[in-house]
Amino acid sequence: MNIPLDRLLLAASLLLLTLAQSHASPDDDTSAALARSTQAGRPTVVKVKGASSVLVLTVDQQRQSGLRTERLEAAALQPETQAYGKVLDIRGLLDLRARFRAAQSEMAIADAALRVAQKSRQRLASLHRESIIATRDLLQAEAQLAADQARTEAARRRMREARDEALQTWGGELFRQAIEGESRLFEELLQRRQALILIALPTDRSLPNDARLAKIAPTGDRQNVREARLVSSAPRTDETIQGETWFFAAEADRLRTGMRLDAWIPLPGDASEGVTIPLSAVVWYDGKPWVYLKTGEQSFSRRPIPEHRDYGTAWFVGEGFTADEEVVATGGQMLLSEELRGQIPDEDDD
Repeated sequence: MNIPLDRLLLAASLLLLTLAQSHASPDDDTSAALARSTQAGRPTVVKVKGASSVLVLTVDQQRQSGLRTERLEAAALQPETQAYGKVLDIRGLLDLRARFRAAQSEMAIADAALRVAQKSRQRLASLHRESIIATRDLLQAEAQLAADQARTEAARRRMREARDEALQTWGGELFRQAIEGESRLFEELLQRRQALILIALPTDRSLPNDARLAKIAPTGDRQNVREARLVSSAPRTDETIQGETWFFAAEADRLRTGMRLDAWIPLPGDASEGVTIPLSAVVWYDGKPWVYLKTGEQSFSRRPIPEHRDYGTAWFVGEGFTADEEVVATGGQMLLSEELRGQIPDEDDD
């Protein structure tokens, strides 16, 4: 059977076109999408076989949409354990200090009077032996001496009681710094420049021997993390966390008495290497965190965030990302909306 020549040429052309489309590369797709994006005035989504979608935006579109990128920075994260803390009310410490100081002053006065009474009794006893004064005068001096001795002992007992109560509640170091003597820490606590923090560790954890600092933040708000300095061990445990307790001091700015805190105690061991991802770059899809990376001058793709840890105003990620990759810090949610919008025609085609 003879086939007309024009039909043969048409069939050959269709075959060549099909082969060309089947061998088109992602770069070809991206270039075509960039052309469509420029013509349409909005981002274009390109589906690359075996990879996630790529969004194509011209430089003008990036600028107009306010899209901003940042380079990921390398970071090292020291192993740490989470603990719990609260800002303490130091009025009990101040009351004990007032009681101790008052008893201390009373004892000083009584002790001075006692020394005078002792000398007076010795002098009158000598005069009485020489029959210069009456027995009644000596008896009065001895009564005064006994009274001054009793007052001195009472003041000493009150000092001892205040000291024992302070040791049971606040421990020896805080007693020494805040009650028995003067210290810079106590002055800063009085002026509300420093806050006294009680940190309770989990029951299966102990404070490392070389630990001197901790990180604290209001519960659920590690973006406002700050350092706290170790003061001493605490004699009492927390009402809810039955682990070791320690006193720390931290800058009092935005901390309020009774405020609950999250705390992180550094542990011995090598630091983990990774990168930090700014929180503003994180977008949520299908219950999981993602970020958009700039993969070319005008192309962006979405990548999942694996296991991560809070790092103040960022997340620390140990794998899946490398330093100097560009992440979309502002505009990620817009890219996600455009990517999902670009999937609608494909679903309709199905």
